Amino acid sequence: MYEQFIELTNQIFWEGYAEQLAKESPGRFQFEYNEFMNAYQF
Repeated sequence: MYEQFIELTNQIFWEGYAEQLAKESPGRFQFEYNEFMNAYQF
């Protein structure tokens, strides 16, 4: 799921967005990733 999250955010925003967010704001990255996981749980 992590790879899908990275791919989706890169498509929505820009290439490298998720990596930049993880580096600059790890808490926000974790929040966004958790929201993604909650929305797309099977």
